Amino acid sequence: MRPPERFMRRSTIPVLFSWSALAPVLALSTIFTMFGVQMGLPLVVSTIFGGLGCAASLLFHELGHVRAASTVPSLRPTSVSFIWAGAATTFEGRYSTGREQMRVAIAGPCASFTFALALLAVCALPAPMQIKEPLALLALFNILIALLNLVPASPLDGYKLVVGVLWSLTGSESSARRILRRIGIGWAILELPAAFVLLVERPLVGSVVLLAGGTLFVQKRLTHRLARS
Repeated sequence: MRPPERFMRRSTIPVLFSWSALAPVLALSTIFTMFGVQMGLPLVVSTIFGGLGCAASLLFHELGHVRAASTVPSLRPTSVSFIWAGAATTFEGRYSTGREQMRVAIAGPCASFTFALALLAVCALPAPMQIKEPLALLALFNILIALLNLVPASPLDGYKLVVGVLWSLTGSESSARRILRRIGIGWAILELPAAFVLLVERPLVGSVVLLAGGTLFVQKRLTHRLARS
């Protein structure tokens, strides 16, 4: 059996931005601003804090993956990219075991949860409410990032985590992906008609469901394109 390729570790990982990266930052900033204004925060403060805080949250999440990947000898993170559907980390090499994939996949949500706990800890310190409220809202946002990424849908972390679990149980990565592919096809056959019915009966909810599914599909394609580039 061929031994896993080992990479020399680099001290810095480039963070890449493109014009399309403004889309998630603006969208998340808008959502943050809406909640912030409802909580009584000034519009300008909510907008600036939301944009910078949301971008920092996405970056912190991806750096969790980078840190975990640095412990895998056969894998090297090459860049963190902000794309229109969020952020993604590009790797060279491949996992040797399902356990390694599980460790790297869960590291992103764990980083988001850790960031949220740190923000809540700061909120517990004596400080004006004008500072505590946006920090608490940003902590909630990081919790939502972690929970969303644990959904077992490709290319989210939850999907990679389930692949790692099945890989460890079956002893084969291809078998794990084959099982999930069959489950995904069966689930899509059941869900697509339900989504269209929901679109007709409740257009707003149905549109959100279809938009979320389309976003995940496009993000998956963009992630694969980044990996090949």
